[in-house]
Amino acid sequence: RILNMVTRQGALWANTLGSLALLYSAFGVVIEKTRGAEDDLNTIAAGTLTGMLYKSTGGLRGAARGGAVGLTLTGLYALYNNWEHMKGSMARQSL
Repeated sequence: RILNMVTRQGALWANTLGSLALLYSAFGVVIEKTRGAEDDLNTIAAGTLTGMLYKSTGGLRGAARGGAVGLTLTGLYALYNNWEHMKGSMARQSL
């Protein structure tokens, strides 16, 4: 039973995560080419738009929830990615 459940759920998760990765990458490339810059704002915007589009079948409220989840996850990633830089600049300001 466990193997059957894992096999079925694994394919579902792979399909979902593959779709999200494709949307995120496409949005990231389009935003980067449009803005002409490669920074964390692109990451956050791509994550937000991905969540909104992915959950857009749930109506306006679903799209807003999906966008909030995308914004939160990519915002946390951007903070984690820049933590050392932020910590160093705060230490210099306190001196």
